[in-house]
Amino acid sequence: MGVTDPARRGIDLALRNVRTGRFQRSLALATAAGSVITAAEIYLEHDRAGFGNRVMWWPVWLGPVGTVAGVAGAVSPWAARTLLPVASAAITANGLQGIWLHVRGIAEKPGGWAMARYNIEMGPPLFAPLLMSLVGGMGCSPPCCAGSRAMPERRFPDHEDRAPGHEGRFPGYDVLSQARFWDRETADVVLARTGPQPPLRFFTPAEEATARALLDLLLDHPDAPLLPMIDARLADQQTDGWRYADMPRDDMAWRHTLRALDEEADGSFAALTELQQRALVGRVRELHGERWHRLPARHVWSLWTRYACTAYYATPTAWNEIGFGGPAHPRGYLRLGTGLREPWEVPDARNRPPRPPDDQPVRPLPPASDPGHHSRLRAAAETVRANAAAEREVRRTNASAWLLPRDGHGFDHTLLRDMRRFDDSDEVDLLIVGCGAGGATLAQRMARRGWRVVVLEAGPFWDPLADWVSDEAGSHHLYWTEPRVISGTDPVPLGSNNSGRGVGGSMVHFAGYAPRFHPSNFHTHAVDGVGADWPIDYTDLRESYRRLEYELPVAGQYWPWGEPHPYPHPPHPVGGNGEIFLRGAAALGIQARVGPVAITNGRFGRRPHCIYRGFCLQGCKVNAKASPLITHVPDALAHGAEIRADCMAIAVELDHDGLARGVRYFHHGPRTPPAGPHRRRRRVRHRNPAPAAQLRLPALPRRPVQRPRPRRTLRHGAGRPPDLRPLRGGDPRLQGPAPRGLHRAVLRDRPRPALQARLHHPEHLPTGHHLGRTRRRPGPLGPRPANYLSDYVHWATLGAMAELLPQPDNRVTLAPDTDQHGLPVAEFAFSQGDNDRMLIRAARAVMEDILRAAGASEVITIDRYAHLVGGCRMADHPFAGVVDHRLRTFAVPNLLITDGSVLPTQGSANPALTIMALVDRAAGLLAAGQRGGLRAPG
Repeated sequence: MGVTDPARRGIDLALRNVRTGRFQRSLALATAAGSVITAAEIYLEHDRAGFGNRVMWWPVWLGPVGTVAGVAGAVSPWAARTLLPVASAAITANGLQGIWLHVRGIAEKPGGWAMARYNIEMGPPLFAPLLMSLVGGMGCSPPCCAGSRAMPERRFPDHEDRAPGHEGRFPGYDVLSQARFWDRETADVVLARTGPQPPLRFFTPAEEATARALLDLLLDHPDAPLLPMIDARLADQQTDGWRYADMPRDDMAWRHTLRALDEEADGSFAALTELQQRALVGRVRELHGERWHRLPARHVWSLWTRYACTAYYATPTAWNEIGFGGPAHPRGYLRLGTGLREPWEVPDARNRPPRPPDDQPVRPLPPASDPGHHSRLRAAAETVRANAAAEREVRRTNASAWLLPRDGHGFDHTLLRDMRRFDDSDEVDLLIVGCGAGGATLAQRMARRGWRVVVLEAGPFWDPLADWVSDEAGSHHLYWTEPRVISGTDPVPLGSNNSGRGVGGSMVHFAGYAPRFHPSNFHTHAVDGVGADWPIDYTDLRESYRRLEYELPVAGQYWPWGEPHPYPHPPHPVGGNGEIFLRGAAALGIQARVGPVAITNGRFGRRPHCIYRGFCLQGCKVNAKASPLITHVPDALAHGAEIRADCMAIAVELDHDGLARGVRYFHHGPRTPPAGPHRRRRRVRHRNPAPAAQLRLPALPRRPVQRPRPRRTLRHGAGRPPDLRPLRGGDPRLQGPAPRGLHRAVLRDRPRPALQARLHHPEHLPTGHHLGRTRRRPGPLGPRPANYLSDYVHWATLGAMAELLPQPDNRVTLAPDTDQHGLPVAEFAFSQGDNDRMLIRAARAVMEDILRAAGASEVITIDRYAHLVGGCRMADHPFAGVVDHRLRTFAVPNLLITDGSVLPTQGSANPALTIMALVDRAAGLLAAGQRGGLRAPG
């Protein structure tokens, strides 16, 4: 039997009221009202009896107490969890006592229960204490006592806060009408863009006129004020954290290119007609690989469109235009899947059927290198065992999930208040630079073993509730945006793409995808004759992988490839994007799995279930997605580690014996000359084998370390293009087919992938209509980009993880520039090899076939790359790498490097889990070396 639309809407409304806290507040207020009414009624009844027993006063006294507690519980989550349950329990107990006393009183009356109807009517009244028990029960109910962190409802005046809608496409839709359901931090950030804008601080009046005309041209006269947002970024140096080697800094590049536009116009660019402006700017776009006013035209075009689109699609005006549902914390998204909408979303009024497809026969798939055979019975048994054992096993070795606040939200600030603090004169056992995937894991492991540990972190100590927002543009502060230079024939953007800032590192804003490396990834040279072999094997990391999958924890289907293994949490429900992938893979006969993602699917310790809020890449306010901030830092602090935030390391100091003896760092930013850096030495006891330092590249030692043959190489995986709306649901992933002669690849579904498919929902298609047409996406000077991007709700995206090989010219060097600390800026050079390009083409072809098989009418490709690794690779001897299998540097035996730079090859998987597994293994060896009395590797 189907569920009618009114019933469905009623269910959705009820669930939303629970998630937003409205239902809990209603119960608390009902308790308050019921208490005062019941107390008044009981007073009148007992007054008739003359209050012959002092017990009769108890319900009268408890009535006002319940009223005060109910009102307090409606406005305060703390009161809802403390005062209200206590008062309600007392009221319930008194009501039950009253029922028993009144039942006994009825039995003692003449005739007793044989004359029940008469005696109940004459009293004592049986239903009065029953009503009192029901009132107390409402206050004791779990939903009421749980309280709500939802933002109190606020009214938004239409004349100030209503964003201009896109009436022709999504009639009646206004994303700001839902702002009262957003958390306060997100609402403040988004609504600030709709009010009066501050005066410009960067652009001059002449530059302002030219910049406004340029933005109008690129985005077809947008309704939102974009220039103030760009101006504020440039004035505050809030860049993307990288620049092309052949371009100046972004602020200088904007001034240079605006001046060039005026020169091309022989006056003011703003004074030209729109047709003349379009011809002038179109020339910049068409030059592509040539230079324009001494700058590469394609990078000038990238600068303009990057800043313009980032600003525009951060505004509610643009969200209305594309039908974006907006932030969804604390309520989350409920209706996952293709063709489903939340109750506040509206359908696309222009949902026309697609054009007929081109005739493109399906290409035969190459044979899979690993078909992924496994026993279904074994998979079921191992999954049940992992599900049952995970929580019990983890708590013995890492209690972080139980050290969070009792409601599971935010961070327990008592851990910071009670954190152990070392004096400058203290000698510590271990000094770690960077509190990300590697540094936080090492700190937790060694603090558990009783080591005196200090961690220096350049960024802040985050509070997830107060510091993170459900907004892309408002999350810029999560990224490492110190200046870096990118070069090579295929430069890879950095910033939000690869690195993080603050306690938790880049895992704070990673998508949560946490696969293991395939066993063959460790021996690419021996197996395939390419890349480099690792000094360790998959079996060396097997237990570390399993241990960390339990700690994060990882949710996903049983994994049949490589070494088959289960995950501690079941897979998450698949969103619309995942459904498209699974549909296409099934049509082509490709085996696929959902997961693995480091996101709780059910309660874990005090961490709550994922609410599918859709902003994993902007930090998880719910604490469902794993990051070291909540998976390892709490336990490290509880066992005596000190984490010093806002401390930028600038140099590792060496003693005369060549061992590391301390780190120099800035605290809360650089000092003004001539004071120089704030020098704090952390000395390490000689009895311990290895004080560790996880070094970011800008923090290179000023005293150069001589290595026999340093080889710096970078590798990265194939990536995904920017997308506007984070998708919801699990991650189907496919490991396998690559054409003969190419290295292996992994195809998977991720929230920000490299291939997009235009998908019209099946219920909107005419019967028998065939889908599938491929064409290139028009640029901003072709058809209006806003119209093209308003098809946003019809796009699905896929991406491939391809193992690109290390190249001798891919390296990290020091650029001539210096940063705010006076340190040389790192330059990352990357170029693809012939095998890399062939592999990407092969992966692209398979993804296109999957999308067409799923019913795509239009397929486009946008190149994007992520996951740079390497630079300090592991090796068996110093002539082949920088660190050994224990992550110790060959040149400085008591210095460890515990990040992604040690990976000899990239593997066709996201690196976060492998980085943590390497550090988990190294920590065990470090502790074993301590017991053996070793100072340095033998």
